[in-house]
Amino acid sequence: MSKPNIVLMVGATGVGKSFIGKMIAKKKGYGYIDKDTATSPLVERYLAACSPTNDSHDRESAFYKNEVRPLEYQTILAIVEDNIKLGNSVVLTAGFEQEIIDADYLHSNAQMSRLREQANIIVVKVRVDSKTLLTRLIKRNEQRDKWKLANWDAYVKEVEGLKVAWDESDYTQLVFDNSDMLPVLYELKIEGLIQSIS
Repeated sequence: MSKPNIVLMVGATGVGKSFIGKMIAKKKGYGYIDKDTATSPLVERYLAACSPTNDSHDRESAFYKNEVRPLEYQTILAIVEDNIKLGNSVVLTAGFEQEIIDADYLHSNAQMSRLREQANIIVVKVRVDSKTLLTRLIKRNEQRDKWKLANWDAYVKEVEGLKVAWDESDYTQLVFDNSDMLPVLYELKIEGLIQSIS
């Protein structure tokens, strides 16, 4: 019996991970888990109550990155593991910005180490050009994006530097350019991506 798949939709905020991830899940019949959907209400309440800034949307503070964010990832990976144990393939949308640059993450993180043994790890790194990214962040008008827009050059540099440092023998990597394009070309690109996930 073949192992189920875990499709990790990774990349910076605003590149369209959720949209692409949902399309993959629908076409493939996979379960779908989104970090923001699963954790945002609790995270925002926690930040408002416990963060030194009491800002429910502050995703740039050391408090969020060190105290809250690890709990988010622990939670979503536990949900993924429940599905994998049932033999269900899953699409997981989360940035994984800190994790993908840690070369040993698939081995050093206990949850990911277990998942790697139980399932095929497929990473879909979603990217867009900086103009498209800026347009999308402005259009969606989220409070949590204020820092990114106020520090645009630094944020773009951070986004462009995101590379998956994991050992290539541990996972399959696919890259999807989600920049604005003609609808017919976009549909063809999406179909090609989905067909490459086996």
